[in-house]
Amino acid sequence: MSPHPVQTCRPLRYEVLGRLRVTRDDIDLTPAPPKIAKLLALLVVRAGEPLPGGRLLAELWEDRPPRCAVASLRVYISQLRKLLGAPGEESPIITAPRGYILAVGRDRIDAREFELLYRKGRSRFLAADFKAAFSLLREAQGLWRGPVLEGMSYSMDLTSFAAVAEEKRLNCTELGIDAALALGRHHEVIEELGGLLVQHPLREPFYRQLMIALYRAGRQGDALGVYRRAREVIRTELGVEPGPPLRSAQQAILRADVARLGVTGAVSFRG
Repeated sequence: MSPHPVQTCRPLRYEVLGRLRVTRDDIDLTPAPPKIAKLLALLVVRAGEPLPGGRLLAELWEDRPPRCAVASLRVYISQLRKLLGAPGEESPIITAPRGYILAVGRDRIDAREFELLYRKGRSRFLAADFKAAFSLLREAQGLWRGPVLEGMSYSMDLTSFAAVAEEKRLNCTELGIDAALALGRHHEVIEELGGLLVQHPLREPFYRQLMIALYRAGRQGDALGVYRRAREVIRTELGVEPGPPLRSAQQAILRADVARLGVTGAVSFRG
């Protein structure tokens, strides 16, 4: 037995749900130069997939790469390998026939952790295990520190990734609130929903959830006021009437039809 056992380094953690951040053992390894940071972000959001050099050039220089771009890309890759590498271990950035690949292995990516928690939470919700669903979905939401790659200039790949991730975040938020309502925690979500509607004034499920929460809190007039506000905003901005779920909630409140104020009606449409 060797008197000096080999010590393996702790995994890297990549975070893109907010400002780009890469850490190992709580040491921040995030590159400061914008082009290198953007290159790393591209590799992270497509981790495990080969990214051709030509595609990276177009993403980094927005389809207008200078003559030195190929050489600069090689330098950036080399610098990232040094930054992320660890003694005695291979670099997580691999050169493959079809391009560069970020191999995650034991490393962790917050976006993938979010996806896993969201899927587990949705599964528990569909199984009517609302307590577990609420816990998992809130944990998933807690991984977000701000907009995707906050402060970074988007290119096509990053724009696409951010749009999909943000939609999943909103779906996760909606489902988490549904779980809270199913648990009778309507008082807790009223303030949260008010803030969400300021940020997303055309998101009809948030209006419906706020109406349900207010009605259950004994505030029928306020609940109907939310519907009037929703209808005004939607008609002004989109020129259409609110959708069936929102209209149904209004009618249920007017008739005190509690059975129609369930919270599971739109779950199957959330990706």
